[in-house]
Amino acid sequence: MDVGTTSGQVSDGTETVKQKTQEGAVEVVERTRGLLRTQVDQRSTQAGEHARTAAETLRQTASQLRQDGDSEKARYAGFADQGADRLERLGGYLTSADADELLARVEALGRKRPWLVVGSGLLGGLVAARFLKASSESRYRGVGQSSRVTTNGAWERSELPPASELTPGPASDRPVSWEEHGVGAYQS
Repeated sequence: MDVGTTSGQVSDGTETVKQKTQEGAVEVVERTRGLLRTQVDQRSTQAGEHARTAAETLRQTASQLRQDGDSEKARYAGFADQGADRLERLGGYLTSADADELLARVEALGRKRPWLVVGSGLLGGLVAARFLKASSESRYRGVGQSSRVTTNGAWERSELPPASELTPGPASDRPVSWEEHGVGAYQS
């Protein structure tokens, strides 16, 4: 067997694997783009419908304000009508625009004002983190239960005794440090 022939076969095999991997990656990317377009299209249509509903509600509010006959309320009704007109236009745009157009506009905004996009992402991340933190606390603490992390890192839950069985401990004039209460102390 010739060494040159063997290395050529290995090289051909490597190229075939490389080509199949690239084709698979392209297929995954295209499928993901299709799913993203579908989701953007559905969500934008829903948002457009919600905006139109809000515009209709604002118009009804403006109408009720005008019926009262007060000039100050009539002025507020004018503001409500302006807001309703803008919401109506936004709703119409979101309902009629396709996903490619919306994604292109978001991309253009990101290129013109990258800090706006970064700030929006940061704000969204902070809101999501706060939401997750709040939901995890309620998940780990049930009503009437307390939980703590044991020394091996596992969660331990224990039932709290009824309030009628709790008695206050003896009062002490000696100040107690945070570490004595277990706050801020690291126990290994």
